[in-house]
Amino acid sequence: MKKVELNLLDNAVDSLNEALSKYQQGNDGDLKAFKFSVLHFSHFFELILKYYVSLSHELLIYKNPFSKKISKENTIGIWDAVQFLKNEGHEFDREFMDDLKWFKELRNNIEHHEFSLDVDLAKKVLGRLMQTFNEFDSILGEVDLKSKVTSELMEQFDILADEYKANVRRAVEQAKEAGGLEEDYYCSGCDQAGTLSLKNGMYICHFCGEESVEVDCCVCGVSFPKDELMVWNDDSEQYVDYICQGCESRIQNM
Repeated sequence: MKKVELNLLDNAVDSLNEALSKYQQGNDGDLKAFKFSVLHFSHFFELILKYYVSLSHELLIYKNPFSKKISKENTIGIWDAVQFLKNEGHEFDREFMDDLKWFKELRNNIEHHEFSLDVDLAKKVLGRLMQTFNEFDSILGEVDLKSKVTSELMEQFDILADEYKANVRRAVEQAKEAGGLEEDYYCSGCDQAGTLSLKNGMYICHFCGEESVEVDCCVCGVSFPKDELMVWNDDSEQYVDYICQGCESRIQNM
């Protein structure tokens, strides 16, 4: 009887190659192919995180590693895997967590309901996630994902892994040329740092194109994008006060 058998890592890499293949079809004009690219990438992400967990002990990918019938046990989910790796001392920044949540929600909508796919945004999120996995794996030194990619799909892997960095770098340069803000200013649309400039009271992100109005915090007087502030006093529709997160936190802790 013919059988297909893939271990955890091989299964993850197989899904990665399928995702890259669909990504290539999408870039060639078949936009619906991006739907399947998202599904395959999601499968890859979950499996590769489980694989990283299994490096500590292969039984830790099971929800009950003490079960007498371990083969019948369910395996952990993606958030369990992330938390385990955090507990081991590995760091995942806010951007990664937000991207993963967005991506999982998109995957769930594709699988279980209707969905709307912003192709450009999906590409950017995929690029950021791929970069994170590459950097994470370079620390562990276990897989070398690029070496596992099918040779004819290598270009697509490089596009995903490098195009994002190139776009961010270009956006930061454009923001600086336009009188960009300090690097600790984050765009509320794409969460990138250093890509904002201010013109005529309007924050403009040179990476995602997000525009937001500049508003002063009613406590410290510092200007922020309006959607980063919280309403502090809205007794009058004409004179709404806003407060920044730092001031609000200090007041709450007084």
